[in-house]
Amino acid sequence: MSNLEAEIEANTRHDQEVSEIIEALCLSGNSVRCLARQQGVSERTLQRRFKDLSLPSPAFWRQLGRARRAVQALPCRVPLAEIAAHYGYSDQAHMTREFVRWFGWTPAQLRRNPAAIADLAQPGLGNWSGEISLEIAGLT
Repeated sequence: MSNLEAEIEANTRHDQEVSEIIEALCLSGNSVRCLARQQGVSERTLQRRFKDLSLPSPAFWRQLGRARRAVQALPCRVPLAEIAAHYGYSDQAHMTREFVRWFGWTPAQLRRNPAAIADLAQPGLGNWSGEISLEIAGLT
């Protein structure tokens, strides 16, 4: 292991349990409350755990998970309104606003870019870097 790798390893705060919670939050039907209960803690304690690791809140990951699941449906070529309804958006316009907020692209733009779909649909921490601006996501 190089000095740089050792330095990164020493300064990286990683919590396998939190990674598993993030992955679970990204799945359909899971709520923050349910996952907190499964961990034997309150929602607030779970939120603090994420904050202590300098990660966005559990609600952030749940919303991002829904958007990522919807992105995965784009290649199917079903109408966007059907995708929106299936993933719990109130309508197609709501889904479009959320896609622009999360990804900077509309669903129609993403449909024309399979490489972007593959990148954006990553589960869990996926392509998360601490450099993602929460302001872009409108969650600050």
